[in-house]
Amino acid sequence: MNKKPILIADIGGTNARFALVDDSEHFFCETQTLEAADFETLTDAIDLYLQSHNIAQLSGISLAVAAPIHNEQAVFLNSHWRVNCQELRTRYKVENAHLLNDWEAIAYSLSGINHTQLRSIGDQHQPKFKSDYCLGAIGPGSGLGISGLICRNGNLVPITTEGGHAGFAPENQYQGKLLAYLQQKYDGRVSRERLLSGPGIVNIHEALCNIHGQNNPGLTAANIANLGLEQEDAICEEALSLFFEILGQVAGDIALELGCYDGVFIGGGICQRYPEELANSHFRRGFENKGRHSDVMKGIPTWLITHQNPGLLGASVFAQTIQQKTQ
Repeated sequence: MNKKPILIADIGGTNARFALVDDSEHFFCETQTLEAADFETLTDAIDLYLQSHNIAQLSGISLAVAAPIHNEQAVFLNSHWRVNCQELRTRYKVENAHLLNDWEAIAYSLSGINHTQLRSIGDQHQPKFKSDYCLGAIGPGSGLGISGLICRNGNLVPITTEGGHAGFAPENQYQGKLLAYLQQKYDGRVSRERLLSGPGIVNIHEALCNIHGQNNPGLTAANIANLGLEQEDAICEEALSLFFEILGQVAGDIALELGCYDGVFIGGGICQRYPEELANSHFRRGFENKGRHSDVMKGIPTWLITHQNPGLLGASVFAQTIQQKTQ
């Protein structure tokens, strides 16, 4: 490359996806995934990526990280890596090196996703945003990510939250039984994430076994999903059905809490893995079931993100936003 590019990455506990910012409609290019276990440090992985793509100099770095960020530093909970922005600036001779939370990156990605990278859940809505808008995002994976994006006068403002750790609110007596079981298991408080995540679907299945008076076989999340999809186990089917319905309930809560009346996006590996099941589930029923606000909810579209690298897309949008502000 003739000009100095911006390096972006979407870094989790297992993999790091690297790319370079591209000002085309795709936003980034030269994607490469590296495993954290193969490198002693994050900078070792960055060095290999830059060498692989013949990059001698950078103009900036923006990294989306699945880790707590404090004072421009992050320590990964599920790997041995750590990152320090000042060290990155010194090592790679750049003025701009920034970290953003992984779900903050998802929020930024919402401004760059087009209709071909989305699947409408419910009525067929094409994303047609006004110049000003407010959007929400939710996604179950190893945890439960929740964020939002406000656009005002062309300025993007991400809403970062820990909404996955807000308390779970059952909407009927049957869900109340789920909550009662999990309250006993977790000594009282039960967060949304206890149900809406990979471990969450295991919790739902375990609670249902107890409610139905059956022994818990100790299935993994993948086992539960597969047996439910194949209709080989009634409790697994019910667990999967409840998972998507409760996801809809919480997505609807997010729309009301953040004022995301222009749309709510669904991300996370679980939903991307089972798009048909999500589309055919009671997700929208849970989403719209908001009592006196049900009519309002019916008009709020929901989309599944089918883009394969929304974290990189968001990191690219963020990097370009920072670049414009510093020019």
